Amino acid sequence: MNKMIPTALLLASSAFSGAAFANFTAIECNDCSSAAAQQQAAKVLAKQDNKPVYVVDFVNYQVSKYQQEGEAVTAKAMTLSENLLINNHYSYRKSTLRSAN
Repeated sequence: MNKMIPTALLLASSAFSGAAFANFTAIECNDCSSAAAQQQAAKVLAKQDNKPVYVVDFVNYQVSKYQQEGEAVTAKAMTLSENLLINNHYSYRKSTLRSAN
């Protein structure tokens, strides 16, 4: 009985912590140039708060991360965990995306 409460708390915290990382914005821009990908990201970033946007290119197996800094939209380097998150999200496509930045 004494171990039931800590176990329940551990299970609840692990369930809720994964939900925070599952919320991201990804758009598809297949076989587009980096300028076109940045333009697509700028359209999405204009409509949302200061969260990064991931542009996915399944033709070239690449994913790029863009973030707004003031008025400019810039490409940012992706972390390994972000890359794994995107690949897990699109795992049904049976393709592995690599970071373009």
